[in-house]
Amino acid sequence: MYYLSILTFICVHAIAVSGLSLLTGYTGLFSIGQAGFMATGAYTAVVLYKYVHVPFLIAVIAGGLVSVLFSVVLGYPALRNKLEGDAFGIVMLGFVTVVRVSISNIKPVLGGAIGITGIPRLSSLWLVIFITGLMVFCMRNFIKSDYGKNCMAIQQQEPAAEMVGINPLITKLRALMISAFYAGVAGGLFVFYSTFVSPMSFAESKSNDLIAAVVLGGMCSLSGPIAAIAILVALPEFLRFLQAWRLVFYGLSFILIMLFRPDGLFGYREISFQWAVRLYQKVKYHIREWRKKRKIRTRNGKEGGET
Repeated sequence: MYYLSILTFICVHAIAVSGLSLLTGYTGLFSIGQAGFMATGAYTAVVLYKYVHVPFLIAVIAGGLVSVLFSVVLGYPALRNKLEGDAFGIVMLGFVTVVRVSISNIKPVLGGAIGITGIPRLSSLWLVIFITGLMVFCMRNFIKSDYGKNCMAIQQQEPAAEMVGINPLITKLRALMISAFYAGVAGGLFVFYSTFVSPMSFAESKSNDLIAAVVLGGMCSLSGPIAAIAILVALPEFLRFLQAWRLVFYGLSFILIMLFRPDGLFGYREISFQWAVRLYQKVKYHIREWRKKRKIRTRNGKEGGET
């Protein structure tokens, strides 16, 4: 049960880091606001389910849409004023702080700093795995589409991309909206598994872990950040036997990865299953050839018996 919980949390964070990978890795917008979008999605889902009696999955999707709304309200003026780099990152960091402090001061419905308890565990492991697989698959296809290529063009050479007709504002805002939706859905699934939510569940450190996963995994890779967030979620749990020293080894792993893999664990590469397809085709070819030879030997044997 303990290891299944770790796997569930890995899947939930994989959804959030997939969205951040599109925004930061492929589009080039440095964001520390993913935890804020997770918080808005989580609290929206819980309030809709607990007080309005909206079905669980619809509440989670609605939480993602509310996060999209916040991303537009926050991102449009920032991107219209061409904020990028550290300036955009500071705006997103301020958003996380505003969300956390605001929720802490709203006691009647959101529970204030204490949070909300008694949330039913509706995010089963297999449901979370299915949703994670579906959303990662959609993200992979989006990155390979023309919209994803526009994001990469903006990230690599924005003036040249603008000259060929790509709108930087629309492209960046679209990436921010998708990233926020992924974070909101991840937040909803998170609270319906942990059965408890408080403002500190989505503190600035959550954003730091997600942005660290994007950098450690590889800025222009989707597989890399997912692998990295799996390590970041699981490693502290597996190092518990070191007690006070576990954080030292946790930080040391960061240093070693960046020293020996400065482009990240995966760099610009993705996990590919083409080798499995080639192996299947090769095995299929050998089976077909074996059957042909077997038929020839059987036919020759019958002809020899008749003579």
